[in-house]
Amino acid sequence: MQVNTLFYIFIFLCIVPINVANAAAKKLLFCYEDKEIAPMFLGAGQEIPTQRPGASADVLRLLDDAVDGVDIEFVRKPWRRCLKDLESNKVNAVIASFREGREQIAVYPMDEDAKPNAQFAISRFGSCLLGRDKFRSQWQSRDKFNTKTFTIAVPSGYGLSAVLKKEPLFVHETVSKENAFELLNKGVVDSSIDICQVDKIKASSYPYSDTDVKALFPPYEFTLGYLVFSHQFYENHPTLSHKMWQWVSEFDSAPIYIDYLNSAKQPQN
Repeated sequence: MQVNTLFYIFIFLCIVPINVANAAAKKLLFCYEDKEIAPMFLGAGQEIPTQRPGASADVLRLLDDAVDGVDIEFVRKPWRRCLKDLESNKVNAVIASFREGREQIAVYPMDEDAKPNAQFAISRFGSCLLGRDKFRSQWQSRDKFNTKTFTIAVPSGYGLSAVLKKEPLFVHETVSKENAFELLNKGVVDSSIDICQVDKIKASSYPYSDTDVKALFPPYEFTLGYLVFSHQFYENHPTLSHKMWQWVSEFDSAPIYIDYLNSAKQPQN
């Protein structure tokens, strides 16, 4: 009888710490767009892919495993809904670039000058225009053109669309990056745009290798993505939030993003 009692006590003591640890983990509801945004997030709709969900999703899953006290749960919604729900704390975090005024709904890792600290960015991308030799040569002297001279295919919703419309470019929006690349490959448009640099490493996802299409360096624009929290989540869990930012700053995520970009280079006819 005593042996059985001791056995059950032993089992109880083994199980309780595990349950306490699980109970102590704070659920963090992370929202990202329900459209594919390669290489960050793949797939579309509300389903969360279990395999190859995207580079940013992979990084967050590694963070989830590495940082004690947090349990990340993913949800997909239209981007504006993600931001709206972040403001009301219906979701706790998103990955977003910094825009003036966005700090009113999201907490960024700030430096002493009250600006986002690039050291804590979860992604660092350079975007380049793509084109053939003639386009790349003429683009260097684009200030001489007073009219829209070139055509560029850009995926719908791409963050640079508004900026590019100020250039001597006819902007043709496409349903996907693959469609934009196809139009460039067939000569329907003069240019497209692609991530050409991750941190300081040159990269590309352009799949056609039998053309003279190349990226135009230096990058047209650099974009930093930050893991940002709702104000309520940060106020309730400041130490945990900083632990996650610290992990991001110490983790080399570039190889993961480059792997996804390279995987996108499928052979094309």
